[in-house]
Amino acid sequence: MRASNSLKLNDWQLFILKKVTSTMDEIKKECYKSNLNTLLMAYTQTTGRGRNNNTWVSNLGNLFLSIKLNTLKISNPLILNYITGIVVYDTIKFFLEKNTNLYIKWPNDLLINKKKIAGILIDSISRGNKICELYVGIGINAKIAPAHLDYETTCLKDENTITISRKKVLRKLIFYFNYWENVFKNNNFLYIANCWMKRSLPIDSKISFKDNKKIINGIYKGISETGSIRILIDNKECNFFNLEIIA
Repeated sequence: MRASNSLKLNDWQLFILKKVTSTMDEIKKECYKSNLNTLLMAYTQTTGRGRNNNTWVSNLGNLFLSIKLNTLKISNPLILNYITGIVVYDTIKFFLEKNTNLYIKWPNDLLINKKKIAGILIDSISRGNKICELYVGIGINAKIAPAHLDYETTCLKDENTITISRKKVLRKLIFYFNYWENVFKNNNFLYIANCWMKRSLPIDSKISFKDNKKIINGIYKGISETGSIRILIDNKECNFFNLEIIA
């Protein structure tokens, strides 16, 4: 579906559509190619997806968008996951009361008091060993907390007393992407990892996760210099790249 609106904002190319199957699938089409960072937002998507092809419930009124980053050069998509986590955290935090318990749950969910408010999807296209295209998918529960899921959810409207437009959220999102892109260019991954950990669970928090359908309990110890999550299990520290914390 063609864009219903196209504009430029802070050196970004923006496309706003009424309805798509998935913003991530749509933004990869030839007609959206640009030298600028490109953001595509849809008012609704019929087959939105999250990590591991999990369904993202796309209630009308919430924020669904995908981004193609053309100015950020990185060698590992995992780094982009951490940068995006910080960006989405800072964006949502801007609209919340100061003491609201917002945090990032590894690897790509944002929660308020254990209720999910946002999710992130990272995708890339490589040729050989070189990453040629970087994509970010972001879903934020702006007005509606999706129901009938196997986890609790919340939304910006329920966590705030003021009306927040999608336009305001988009502007803040772009602002923080530009800011953290510049931070990354002038620092290393360890600096980004430390900034991410300040927005995540406190070190030494008790967590549970699934491994081959078995639930394992451990203690969260932070992020390693390679980007893996560090978990203490039976007094032995283990590193993981691909697991999902369930509690």
